[in-house]
Amino acid sequence: MSGELWITLVDTADIVGFTMTFCVNIVLLGLLRTRGKNLGTYKYLMAFFSVFSIFYAIIESILRPIMHIENATFFLISRKRFNYSTRLGKINSAFYCACFATSFVVSGVHFVYRFFATCKPDLLHLFNMPYLLLWPLGCSIPVTMWASVSYFLYPDTEYTEAAVNNVLKTHYNWIKRENVSYIAYVYYQYDNGVKYVYIKNLLGCFVHYFVMSMTFVVMFYCGYATWRTMNEHKEVSNKTRQLQSQLFKALVLQTLIPSIFMYAPTGVMFIAPFFNIDLNANANFIVFCSFLYPGLDPLILILIIRDFRQTNLYAEERRTVLMNHGPPLVQTFLMAQPHKHLCSHSKQL
Repeated sequence: MSGELWITLVDTADIVGFTMTFCVNIVLLGLLRTRGKNLGTYKYLMAFFSVFSIFYAIIESILRPIMHIENATFFLISRKRFNYSTRLGKINSAFYCACFATSFVVSGVHFVYRFFATCKPDLLHLFNMPYLLLWPLGCSIPVTMWASVSYFLYPDTEYTEAAVNNVLKTHYNWIKRENVSYIAYVYYQYDNGVKYVYIKNLLGCFVHYFVMSMTFVVMFYCGYATWRTMNEHKEVSNKTRQLQSQLFKALVLQTLIPSIFMYAPTGVMFIAPFFNIDLNANANFIVFCSFLYPGLDPLILILIIRDFRQTNLYAEERRTVLMNHGPPLVQTFLMAQPHKHLCSHSKQL
């Protein structure tokens, strides 16, 4: 597809994704506050992820990224909403990369918690204070590695400057060079028929692969161990087992969602240039997926965890009953209210 069509799709995904991310995560935070007492410390981890998802959606909406793959080079291009220096633009792009990496790392921590809760309960105290404060510090290490690599190992050169100008002119000719900042992942280039490999750039990609692979291995191992332990131990209370089952189903779906919307697209993002596959503007499907991901992930928790689901279903049922059988004044009042105020009105009435 053309660059113009992809930009239209990406900008639409930005609006839809931002709205969905904000609304769903606000609902989840409210449910965690009112219905999350049985989740223990895990609710704080979920709350952090919700707040981060909202923050991530804001950053994406501000930077409005474009991704493009051409001539063994992956371009991360940010469209400026206001004028700022090239260095600040580079910092902004690296910060976006840090947020991108955080989504991988935090997903892995979710699985570690469930692994401790199910398989190693004696280690669950590591998610209590003061040890809880060490987890953000530990997560910051791979995130900082990812961001630092993006900033320091991919400098702007005459070649990358000419390449990004050509990309904009060929595929996004309505976007001016001074209105964007970029990071160019150049794997290699040809000069007079001679292939020059950028070892430093390939090293940076290896760091990205390492972070992605480690988080995926953690999720797979912890998920499998949790599933096996839950099937081996039948003596836990029915209530505990139901909650564990709900959380595990949520985590399985929370593995599929990032695998489809984050891991697979990011894998394509780094592999395609290595084999000199020119996706051109079609690489923007990665951005399209990343805009939608922060809103889909918490939606899984709301739909899977019974206490959360029943809260919403109860509110809907209460509204229906009141509208059909309540006093005329109440019916008129509810008909005038949008569904987003459902829970609060049900409690008041």
